[in-house]
Amino acid sequence: MNPISRRRRLPAGLWTVWAWLMVALGGVSIGAGIVGGILAPSVLLDIVSFWPLVVIPLVTALVLWRRRSARAGAVPPLLLITIVALVVGLHLLGWSKLPSAAADLIGPPTQDGTVSLMISLPGALSVDAGEAPLYTVTLDRAGGSLGVPEALERSADGALSIDIAERDGGRWFRTKGWMLKLARRPVWSLHLTSSQLDADLRELAIDSLSVDGSGVVLLGPSPAAVTVTGTFTLDVTPGASVEVHGSAAVPSGWEPTDDGYRSPGSGASISISVTEGSQVVIKEL
Repeated sequence: MNPISRRRRLPAGLWTVWAWLMVALGGVSIGAGIVGGILAPSVLLDIVSFWPLVVIPLVTALVLWRRRSARAGAVPPLLLITIVALVVGLHLLGWSKLPSAAADLIGPPTQDGTVSLMISLPGALSVDAGEAPLYTVTLDRAGGSLGVPEALERSADGALSIDIAERDGGRWFRTKGWMLKLARRPVWSLHLTSSQLDADLRELAIDSLSVDGSGVVLLGPSPAAVTVTGTFTLDVTPGASVEVHGSAAVPSGWEPTDDGYRSPGSGASISISVTEGSQVVIKEL
């Protein structure tokens, strides 16, 4: 046998030690991720929920113990770390069947007409369009200090009003932000407050929009009355007829008016009111 190849081989028992070290390293990494805010504490609930799969490495360990195979003893811990890695991956993807999805908020079926929605969050909020249901709020799987969403719905004269607020989620459900998805069918009247807002509203019909805080908002071709408070970048559709009331940085070629600016476009009419002291940049997509 070649002496060089002999020196490169690990002793059979070290394979098992190495495999269990990988399990320990994985556990430490998950713990550090939770403490450091990279992972939400609810990842532990997801891992524990897969406890029946632990039977696989246990049975494997029993079979290998009877065969007295030292190197094959690394198989059970490798199976265990594979299962944990799989669960963490599903957790980060937000699989709805996991316990970590219990705090996600699912609204009623989508409907026509005008729907008013108000949401205030002292953290990151992303908004975009979806299909049914009317709305969903999903917790970001990264850790943080924010709680879970709770909705209060009111209906009057056929119009629906929704108020989504934060409540304490306990030690397990803490997150850095929410992801709000809105159905395309209704006409929306939105009041969004967030210290880190990322809203893509291009596929939604917007009657009125009020944003407070800071972030980026993408507006579509829908006519809308927009009120902005805070530090925001607004992206509007090229060719839209935009009237700006207040101080803002606008694209070149826009015409100054008595209280703001007017775009040269002749498309959908968008009125943007900038509150005093706000810092707003308007761009064309």
